[in-house]
Amino acid sequence: MDQRGQISIEYVLLVSIVLIIVVVFGLIITDQSEQNNLASAVQLGASNATANLVFGSTSQSPVKVTNVAMTGTGQNISVVVHFSRPVTDQQSTIIASIVKSLNSSGFTNVTSTTSSVTVTTSATATGTHHIYNITLS
Repeated sequence: MDQRGQISIEYVLLVSIVLIIVVVFGLIITDQSEQNNLASAVQLGASNATANLVFGSTSQSPVKVTNVAMTGTGQNISVVVHFSRPVTDQQSTIIASIVKSLNSSGFTNVTSTTSSVTVTTSATATGTHHIYNITLS
């Protein structure tokens, strides 16, 4: 029996197993990277807006972004930005700053209302990867 054929089959199996492992980890890492980029952009936009509000008005008390919480699995993910105190009067300014930050970070399918932002990301040209619903708390 020819040993060269046996070695090449084992080599092909080994390479295919390694390739499958790399692809699986690549998909997981890509998903987490997208979520981390979005959370960072949201926090940066909210922090910039609150800093500009304090610098622009001497009567404004400082506000701090305390947490950006993501909940949900699968396609729909809810993102809630928590502040050190209520920001209902400044909500539209903060939403506008979050939209600007998301656009600067490369998120293109961003829509907003006076109280929320929706970001849709695409994994392929035909399918939706995630829909992020961003609100302020």
